[in-house]
Amino acid sequence: MNTTADTTLRIREFTRREKTCIRQDVKRFEKIGRDHRCANLDEYADFVRERLRYTDEGHFTSKSVSLVRGLISYVGDQLIRATNLERVMTTLKLAPGWLLRDPGTYQTVFVGDVVIDYLLMHDLWAPTLDDIMDELVEWNDGYLDKEDLYTHHVWDPEIGLSDYLVA
Repeated sequence: MNTTADTTLRIREFTRREKTCIRQDVKRFEKIGRDHRCANLDEYADFVRERLRYTDEGHFTSKSVSLVRGLISYVGDQLIRATNLERVMTTLKLAPGWLLRDPGTYQTVFVGDVVIDYLLMHDLWAPTLDDIMDELVEWNDGYLDKEDLYTHHVWDPEIGLSDYLVA
């Protein structure tokens, strides 16, 4: 009999090292933006997408993982500046800063999933990362419902989780 244990994410404090990694990632992407004249999030994503490399086993190389982690941190930082969202650290130690939550409404954005989906999609008609960002800002401001968003990697306490076990 195969039984799987439910994954429970518990909120915890950031370590000093995690905070430092996030700050360094954001600073690195701000420098990339200056050096490569990236004017919007789509240009940052294109920069990362062009540099993604894979190992012989089909996994990302460590430099590619570092770039993706940096883009996640940068996009999260941009969302924090435009909304009431704050970074939340959980017991699941993926990329630090991949989870943002509004402390008042408990709206939650899984930034890592949004960015990775965007980087790996091949649909020419899909919304841009800037469009997704605009939608998330309007959702946090209360102008949009979850159903109106371009991404399903969000959680609203009134609706609940549809794709995740717990939050």
